[in-house]
Amino acid sequence: MESSPQVVHERGGQEETPQPQPQAGPSGASAALAQEIAELWGEHLGSPGVGPEDDFFALGGNSLAGIKIIERVLLDHGVRLSVRDFYLAGTPTKVAELIEQGRAGT
Repeated sequence: MESSPQVVHERGGQEETPQPQPQAGPSGASAALAQEIAELWGEHLGSPGVGPEDDFFALGGNSLAGIKIIERVLLDHGVRLSVRDFYLAGTPTKVAELIEQGRAGT
């Protein structure tokens, strides 16, 4: 069974019918969100200047950094990403797409 991002509220409940968010850019992920995720990666990987298309593992990403980033995404955006989905995404742009899918409930 394939997992999908879930929207989680601060009180711990999951949203069953999230409201769709506007999308921008050819990939479907907003450029601003992709840049925000790139900056988050830079913080956790000790690598300033991470770009939206940079590869997590090529930047020296590991499981501990991945878990910390996933937790931050949950806190900042209310979307729970699976570890598998995060690692398969591999770039800030694709992680931003997962966040937007989670917000849209797809």
